Amino acid sequence: MTPATTTELPEIRDKSPRAASDRLVGLLIMSLFPALFWTGLIALAAAAIGQPLGTLALVSIGVAIAIFLAVVISTLVARSS
Repeated sequence: MTPATTTELPEIRDKSPRAASDRLVGLLIMSLFPALFWTGLIALAAAAIGQPLGTLALVSIGVAIAIFLAVVISTLVARSS
């Protein structure tokens, strides 16, 4: 039989400020690039059907997509760690 202390692995978490900034940069990358892609795709589709969207509409769509993705990704990352 093995003692319980040898089978349990201690959790290793980096609590440094750099780890927090790295997570923030990762979150920004994971939410901004897809938001830019989908906003561009929506702009192309709207122009293709003859109803181009205005700048304010495109910015609003992009911000909404980015916020949604940031919330979903941060929830998933927080749950996994």
